[in-house]
Amino acid sequence: MKWKFLIALLVMILMTAGCAEKSQVSASSESVQDSESGTQSVQAGMQDAQEISNSEAGVPIDSVVFSRTGVLLTLKSEADISEIRISSDNNQVASLDVEKTEDQAFLSLDWNPETLYRFEVITGSGTSSDLEVYAPEKPALKEEYTIELEDVTPGLIEKTSTNIKGVTKFSPDNSYLVIGTHGGSLKLIELATGEKVWEKQLVTGISDARIADIEFSEDGKSLFVGEESPDAFIHCFDLKGTEIWKFGAGKELGSDLKYMPAMKKIKLDSNGNIYVAASRACGYIGEKYKYLGRVYSFDPEGNLRWKFPESELMDSGVTWIDATPDGEYAVFGTTCFTKADNWKDGTVHVLDGNTGEEHWSYQIPPVEPFFDYSAIWYSTQITPDGEQLITMTSDGRAFLFNNSHVIETGAPEITWQQNISTPIVVSGVPIYGSANYAYIVNDTLIFSIGSTFSKDKNKDAPFEHPSGNSLFAYDYEGNLLWKWRLDGYAGECARNDRYLVIPLAQNLVTEDRGVHGIYVFDVSKSGSASSRLSQIYGTEGITVSADISSDGRYIAALEAPARLDDGTVLGKYRVHILT
Repeated sequence: MKWKFLIALLVMILMTAGCAEKSQVSASSESVQDSESGTQSVQAGMQDAQEISNSEAGVPIDSVVFSRTGVLLTLKSEADISEIRISSDNNQVASLDVEKTEDQAFLSLDWNPETLYRFEVITGSGTSSDLEVYAPEKPALKEEYTIELEDVTPGLIEKTSTNIKGVTKFSPDNSYLVIGTHGGSLKLIELATGEKVWEKQLVTGISDARIADIEFSEDGKSLFVGEESPDAFIHCFDLKGTEIWKFGAGKELGSDLKYMPAMKKIKLDSNGNIYVAASRACGYIGEKYKYLGRVYSFDPEGNLRWKFPESELMDSGVTWIDATPDGEYAVFGTTCFTKADNWKDGTVHVLDGNTGEEHWSYQIPPVEPFFDYSAIWYSTQITPDGEQLITMTSDGRAFLFNNSHVIETGAPEITWQQNISTPIVVSGVPIYGSANYAYIVNDTLIFSIGSTFSKDKNKDAPFEHPSGNSLFAYDYEGNLLWKWRLDGYAGECARNDRYLVIPLAQNLVTEDRGVHGIYVFDVSKSGSASSRLSQIYGTEGITVSADISSDGRYIAALEAPARLDDGTVLGKYRVHILT
């Protein structure tokens, strides 16, 4: 009997050991599964962070969001926060003295992807809570709040020309956001709270009159606003909303309610001088589509320094202007849908920024047989040192000029040309990608190609142009650095020294309604476009305008409603404030 007892005892011991081993394997499997899940969230860049541990002696940390310029900590409830500390690998990397009762705090931090960080929140009573998380591969975008705008009548999504428009602009100190609307309203918003400081209705009772452009002075004390209206005013306001001065181009350019003039683009130099591109589309007069244009320059007090041309109007449009920070050069290009008679279409003009006298000009010939004219829209840019100049013609060509060499020799010539989205014939239909905007970001030249159009007015484009709705980045030698397919119509990009923010509206060919929103590129990074793509934010309606604060913390995305063929309206007229 004794041996039977021993056998039973041995069986019980083996069974117990087996259960313990199974429990350990199960726990180990769960640990591996959690680790793999966390790794996937880091790679996808969609989660805020992978939580490792959370101490709850004080008020627990609810979440950590890694943004472009730092981290946002959110507590589960308000607490009297004394200090927040961030450490990595047992070394403190950042701290913030708060001394307030808050449930959120933002800390500036140049964080490294996929790195473990420990966050500690210390309260005034001495209690603390901490959280260890891995930073994601790419920063997250968080919506702070939205600003609802006035009621508008949505345009048909089939035409970008009927899009509801608007302008957003951050103040240089990142304290305020100014919004100019399609209905002519101007709003100053306190960024920290989202509260409206003041609002002015600049244009009333006129359909399609709107705010065309907004710029701040370098010190942030003055605000310059351009209208598209019968008067085509440029206004100067202080931050209290008091109008300091204004000037109207409507009397010179003429106007009617269908074809109104506009102060299309405003540029300032470091001395506070203002340069304005003023233009008016006049419609068809006989068989020709007519434009009128003029460039103005004012001193900070609103005194007219010069206008170009001095004694007449150009019979071409001017929709863009740029100037060097020292004011030595002002540059623009001309546009038209037909050959202009006097002031030739598709011509680059370089002026003396102080006097308005022309240094040189160069007319870019059209792409025959597809076009008998050339048009420059929103692309003529000059480097801050005045050495180089870039531009694009709407037929899909990009150009670089060596301004210093031209000034020295007196012989304007093209340094290099890139045929990016020039016409090709598909199924018997000539199509091209409309070249819209160009940007100089440090040592990178970025050209933005918009929608695909057919040159045959009786036939729609059967396919997208291979280079349509895309970004192309070159160096100064003309080497292609990277390119990216945007899949939607890119409006004017916002940029600072590091980031490029691109608002995306509709795709006229694919009719993909999921492309609306913004793309954020970190142009400081090396490698392909995918490594530079930092963030994507989608909107239901089309996104027609965007801006990024100078410190990179805030992004404003202006969404506009658009109407489908069946009457369905996508989106709302509002501004999304993102961090």
